[in-house]
Amino acid sequence: MAALMALPIMGSVSAAVEYSAVYKVHQHLQNALDAAALATAKELSSSSDQQYLEAYSKDFFEGNLDDFIKIADVGFDFDFGNSPTGGKRVTLTAEYTYDTFMAGVIGVEEIPMKITAIVAAANRTAEIAIVIDNSGSMDTESGADGETRMELARLSGAQLVTSLHTVASFSNKPDPIKVSVVPFAGSVNVGATNRGADWLDMRGWSSVHHENLDWKGTTSKGDAWPNATASGSGWTSSSTTTISVGPTPPNPLPSGITSYSMNWLSRWTLMDALGVPWAGCVEMRPDPYNTSDTTPDSVTADTLFVPMFAPDEPDKKNSSEDGDYTNKYLSDYIRVGTDYAATTTNYGSTTKQHLRQDWTRKYNNDAKLKDGSGKVLMGQERSRDFGPYGPNMGCTTDPVQPLTTDPATAITAIENMDAGGYTNVQAGLVWGWRTLSANQPFTEGRGYDVPENDKYIILMTDGNNTFPNQSTKNETEYYSWGFGKDDRVMGGLVSADSNVDAMNQQTARTCENIKAVQDADGESAIKIFTIVYDVPDGSSIKDLLYACASTSKTGQKYYYDVEGEGLAAAMASIGNEISQLRIAE
Repeated sequence: MAALMALPIMGSVSAAVEYSAVYKVHQHLQNALDAAALATAKELSSSSDQQYLEAYSKDFFEGNLDDFIKIADVGFDFDFGNSPTGGKRVTLTAEYTYDTFMAGVIGVEEIPMKITAIVAAANRTAEIAIVIDNSGSMDTESGADGETRMELARLSGAQLVTSLHTVASFSNKPDPIKVSVVPFAGSVNVGATNRGADWLDMRGWSSVHHENLDWKGTTSKGDAWPNATASGSGWTSSSTTTISVGPTPPNPLPSGITSYSMNWLSRWTLMDALGVPWAGCVEMRPDPYNTSDTTPDSVTADTLFVPMFAPDEPDKKNSSEDGDYTNKYLSDYIRVGTDYAATTTNYGSTTKQHLRQDWTRKYNNDAKLKDGSGKVLMGQERSRDFGPYGPNMGCTTDPVQPLTTDPATAITAIENMDAGGYTNVQAGLVWGWRTLSANQPFTEGRGYDVPENDKYIILMTDGNNTFPNQSTKNETEYYSWGFGKDDRVMGGLVSADSNVDAMNQQTARTCENIKAVQDADGESAIKIFTIVYDVPDGSSIKDLLYACASTSKTGQKYYYDVEGEGLAAAMASIGNEISQLRIAE
């Protein structure tokens, strides 16, 4: 090309025509080679076999050549080796001789070309939160082979973890890939072994900790907990014998935890009185902390995480009382060593049925209800969606797996998932965020200012947010938002048409808060991929998660709307995107 431009005897027009043709051929070869190099490097997520990669790259390159270039005239070379800056790279080279059609008159009959494309698997680290819907509808069959959505989710999730670690093996950085797994349904399980951690509300100081618990017994005409005394937003008693880290505390205790004062009255007190272990699920924090990753701190008690505690709902003793309360696992009237008569003024009045729900003195072993066979009702499975009767009702998922560098650990967490419960998309999303940050409760994530580190949330759901209704004064079943009557889900919102509408708005707020977090380069520190799976058109979750998904630099939305086996393809596509391949030369 330089020779052509240097020879004036060709004439300016002739030189321009020849140069344009040469440039067109050169650029076409470069584009085809670049595309082949990128495609081949992406195959690193599934294979490192050099013979396969070479054949794949050659086929991809030749498949992108136009007819005006004869494949037989193009020399092709493949190399797979170490990158000078660390990690692995794919190097493709194409050689081609261009036959001139005008420059022959001046003795320039051929112009040799040698084009190179080098693609390196970016030598970066990545942290990925895989957030998967475990609600009961995931038991539905999907796909040609009759597999359930949950079975397909487990399979595609495990394949994603494997492919991410395959690419990571080409990096020379320590711990190049970390993966967390967040199963969610109506709530998220943070792990029962964390009881006693300082990010949990162990003393009952949060403003929502004592909802539906009456320790004094004055307003509900119940009997007071012995020596119960209000202390700030909490309650104390010199008579309680509970140990705040539980009857069977984790051994060893969480880092920094030794013991707590034994006289704080709390949900832990009542679980210990029943001898029922906490299952590990937590409620949504009060506004504005439900949509944030604010570090838990006892100075601001509402930032602490409150254990889910489904109250014993009131019995129906009189014909005119409400019979729709469903999570009844205690007698309202039995105290330790004393059986209160159901007909007394204080304990039998129709008008006081709902107040009986708040009585704390009924939480004891003697008050446990039995079914017709004489078996204690508490702990028996109520339904797939609600879980067992008792204070842990609504806690239906396995615990969160924090960020781990071990693929087997992440895959095991995915394979252990099971379907059951309702759907709270926000809970899954916000806990995915919390596993990626360096803040408590989970501190395995790198700081947002760490260079060359990328964070991703992959969120998959098969349905809309749900808030189970109930025709009682509670308005709803107990949920991770408490009861509907307390309107906690409405916190921070101007208005909402329903509890589900409020949940959608809270989910959207959480999405925006996540995408607003910036890294050291002033860009979004966390990118969100969203997958709606087997969701019918018109469902509110589709628009919600489309808006929630991040946008790539090319303008592509990280949003997938898939059915059946399409879930595996979506996961594979996300894995390729996270691989962060780039043209090096």
